[in-house]
Amino acid sequence: MSNVSRKIAKKYRYLFYGFLSLSVFSGTGFWLLRNFAMVEGDFGPESHFLQYPFLQLHGLAAFLMLMALGSIFTSHVSKTWTLGKAKKSGITLLSFIVFSLLSAYSLYYLVAEDWHTLLGNSHAVVGLILPSLLLFHIKMARKGRKHKQKYNHKKLKHRAQ
Repeated sequence: MSNVSRKIAKKYRYLFYGFLSLSVFSGTGFWLLRNFAMVEGDFGPESHFLQYPFLQLHGLAAFLMLMALGSIFTSHVSKTWTLGKAKKSGITLLSFIVFSLLSAYSLYYLVAEDWHTLLGNSHAVVGLILPSLLLFHIKMARKGRKHKQKYNHKKLKHRAQ
């Protein structure tokens, strides 16, 4: 495990960021169209014609994001777990991702119509919070890294004297 870096390779980070952005954009678009863009059809209110393509794009983006997350999980999480840096924000981030996964699966296959709106809105809120949680997690990790570098620099300076 020592040959695995704590720092995530740029290509995986950028893939994850891109797929997360696409997932948030398409999910938000789907949610807005579903809740606020019903159109009047020949037989009453109908879904907006872009609603289903947004949902399809959202599903694809979420699937690709999870693949990128898998590559991050196998290296970054296993290497940094024992260090304890940004562990709470990482656990929170991972919990929100797991909730998103389970709620998406439930929306498709498990939940009765009575619960569909509540779970769908919860899924949307968590999805909108995810990018902020990710930024917070990154900020906390960098803050911890800078603190450690500063501490090590002082330690080396003290030894030199």
